[in-house]
Order: sequence, then structure tokens, then C-alpha cells
Amino acid sequence: GRTTVVTKSPLTGLYLDCHAGGYFGPELRKAGYDGIIIKGKSKDPVYLWIMDEEIEFRDASRVWGLPISKTVEEIRAETNKKVHVALIGLAGENLVKFAAIMIDRDEDPWRAGIAARGGPGAVMGSKNLKAIAVRGSKEIGVFDEKKLRELSVKLNKKVMDHNYIHIRRVIGTAYLVDPMNRLGILPTRNFQQGFIENHYGIIGPNLRYYTKRDVSCYNCPVVCGRVVEVDGREVKVEYEDIALLGSNDGVTSIVDVAKALLVCNELGLDAISTGNVVAFAMECAERGVLENALRFGDAEGQRKLIEDIACRKGLGGVLAEGVKKVAEKIGQETEKFAMHVKGLELPGYEPRSSWGMALAYATSDGGGCHQRAFTVRAEVDGTLKRFSTEGVARFVKEVQDERAAAFSLVVCDFMPLSIGDFIDGLKYAIGLKLSPEEYLKVGERIWNLTRLFNIREAEISRKDDILPPRVFEEPLPMPPDGSEKIRLPREQFEKMLDEYYELRGWDENGIPTKEKLEELGLGKI
Repeated sequence: GRTTVVTKSPLTGLYLDCHAGGYFGPELRKAGYDGIIIKGKSKDPVYLWIMDEEIEFRDASRVWGLPISKTVEEIRAETNKKVHVALIGLAGENLVKFAAIMIDRDEDPWRAGIAARGGPGAVMGSKNLKAIAVRGSKEIGVFDEKKLRELSVKLNKKVMDHNYIHIRRVIGTAYLVDPMNRLGILPTRNFQQGFIENHYGIIGPNLRYYTKRDVSCYNCPVVCGRVVEVDGREVKVEYEDIALLGSNDGVTSIVDVAKALLVCNELGLDAISTGNVVAFAMECAERGVLENALRFGDAEGQRKLIEDIACRKGLGGVLAEGVKKVAEKIGQETEKFAMHVKGLELPGYEPRSSWGMALAYATSDGGGCHQRAFTVRAEVDGTLKRFSTEGVARFVKEVQDERAAAFSLVVCDFMPLSIGDFIDGLKYAIGLKLSPEEYLKVGERIWNLTRLFNIREAEISRKDDILPPRVFEEPLPMPPDGSEKIRLPREQFEKMLDEYYELRGWDENGIPTKEKLEELGLGKI
């Protein structure tokens, strides 16, 4: 039940792929298509209508300027009430650099997904493409249906028997808030510390209290989504939303987080980047760099600023460029607390208290992303030693390769499945037989290809595989009261980066060597 969007990021200038849940991807397959390639730009606003073999661009002038839910309603009224829609809101229309593509965002949050990071919504907006609406009626053929069904039953049981999944089914990703806060990993007040004092208003059990229903993506047994009702409207709240729109902005009410997320969803914004730029503005205001009344914890002011960002109004128009560009424009040493890597704002894991995430952020092909190599669990369960460089580079490299291969299959990274499980799925679904070594080699090839793309498009090198100055220059106050402080020494980070490059077969400047590219069959690129 996943959908992948691939483009060049308007926020970073780098390779970008975004992965969304929901029902759009399966519906596209039912219409007979594995993917869609959109080229060029329409003179006037349009949306793309797909109904099996019927494909046409339709006039979207009457929905241009409408919020997400109203647009879905209008398109369904014009086409088919069961159609699935990928679309942009005002943020995408106004080319906000971190505008998202929303999936099925209407009165049914159980179907909703979002391709959020890096600004894919701005790419659609630049093409005057408001939406893609699809309805399919075909069967999806597979190589060996009997074996695939047997594998499905086996993997469903494996997933449902996993302790980690039981937690997800009860609280969803929000279960992470409390342990991340206790471990000093929860970003707070623009990453000034790793915990927030009054976190009980945003922890998972509190979200459970406000939850109206539990939701899942297409055919998923986990049902990890939590739908909260606020002001008569429903919204699905995840850990990243709570971390970036909550603690990182100094907001400690799950209701206020949900309200801010509703604004993001209706306008088509990435909540992670939005929470970051708002936090940056709040810190600038408190330091006297920006003349506005916004302060950490001001939930009402937060929502107003989010609206201004989507509409490019006043300060919001400046913040719409992303925190990297804003800091460069403002100057006054604000770059030191602009929390991004390669232009992509950091997600909800403080790198000073998770050295694995520090290296994962720095080396991610798209910038500050937690999905390329998530190390927190390994650091907590003892697989990796916390606050140590030992084994981190190898772990990050191997997980990056594994996930690159898995993401190319358009699968959810929440599932506790093995490489062998994916290999079996490939064999029975499309008849492709791979060994574990061949599977991982696919991931390594992808990782090197995206590196080459970024070198060509943005001259990426070691100078860019770096973290915000705050990470190296400011000790991080730790729970319970901030009296203990930890550091990530720059020399320790550089040591991990050196080891990472060596394991990758890249030179000391982060450029893939000729020998490595030839080994991967990429010598002609």
C-alpha cells in the first residue's frame, strides 16, 4: 500500500524520493500502471485523470487555490466517488520549498498518506499540476499466486507476533515520545536540548486518550495510525509530528499539535520542515534577531505562521525557502542554529545523543533524513554502544544499502521483515530470483547512483556531509533537569566519516572511486 515519488528536490537541489502510505499506489496498479512520468509544464492549472486506459489532463482552474479536503471532494464529484487522489495545496501552488504531495486527504483519514520531505509538492506546483486522480478496475497479476498467498500468511503471522508491532498497534509511532524524552533524544526548542520538561501532554498514552479510531494503509495488518478528533475534524498524528510541531516548538499539548498538523495537511506542508522553520523563527525572535512576538510554546502563533508560510505572506514568505536559505539571508550567525543537513531540516532525533543518527543524517543522499538508516533502536538495545564510534560506520552503511533495496520495492520500513522475506516476495510476485548478496548489491548500486547524481547536480562532497554547527559547538542538556550535558566531538564525527568512506569505497573527499563503480557495474557513468 505504498507510493513513491521521485524528483530533484527544490529545497536541496539533490536527489529526492518520498514514500507515502494510503491507497493511491495500489489503485494505480489496478489501473494497469507501475508508475507515471510527468514532463514539462502546463500553461494553465490541470489535474491528471486516469481510469484504466482513459487518460487525460482536465481543467483544474476551479480547484486551484482550494484547500486539500475541498479539492478531493470536488475532483471526486467530477470523476468518481471512489477515486484516489494525489494532490497539492496552497503551499505547492505557491512553490513553498517544502510543500508536500498529499494522498486521499478528505473525510477519511484512514486512507491518507503524504509524500512530504524535500518539496515534491512544489515540483507539482511548478508544473501547474494540482492533482492526479486514479481509478482502476483490473486484477493485479503475479508470478505465483499460490506461493505468494502462502508467504503472505506466514509474514502476517511473523509481523503480528513481534513485540515491537504490538506497541505500534496500541499507540502507533507516538509510543516513541516518552522513551526519546527520557533518553535525551527528543528535539526541544529548536534542538537546544534533548528533552522537554512538561512532556506528559504529548506522550503516546495521552494521544490514545484523544484517539477516535485506529487506521491502516492498504491491506496492512499493523494498523499503526492514530486518528485524533479536534474541533470536529480528524487528523492522523505520528511521532515526527509530535516531535517537530510539539517539543521542538515548545508546544506541550497533543491537541495543539493536532491543530497545527491539521493546518499543515490542509495547506499541503511537510510537518517536519515546517516545525523546524517555525522553531528557527522562534529562536531568532527570542534572540532579538527577528522582530516578531512569536515565542516557544505559542501554539496560536505557530498556527498563524504556518498559514503565512503556505501563502508566502510576510515572515512566512521568507521561511517558505527553508531554514538553510533563511539563515543565509538573515546572517548574524543564525546559520549556527539552522538545523539542517544539505538543506533538509532534521527530523525528530537529536544527533548529539544518538551518534548513529548523526552519521546517518550527514551521509544521507537527500539530506537530514531518519529513514535511510535508523540507528536509535540499535543504540538503545545495545547492538551499538551509545556515545561511541565503534561499529557505527559499518552499521549505517549496511542499513543504508538494505533500505535502498527495500525502498526500491516500494515497501514500508516499519515491518520487521528480513532480506530473505523480501527475496521470497520478489520471487513469487514477479519471478525474479536473487541471492542475499545480489539483493544487497542492488542497494549499494542505488546508493552510489544517487551519490553520483548529487555530485553532478550539486557538487556534493565531504564538505556537505556535515552537521549543523550547534551539534559540535553546544553541549546538549540531558534529562531529567539539564544539569548533565553531553557533546559530540567533531573529531569523533570525522573519525566515523573516514571509516564510512573507506567502507563505501569512496575517496577521502566522499567521491566514489573508479574501482568501486566498476565493481558495481557503473563504470560508464
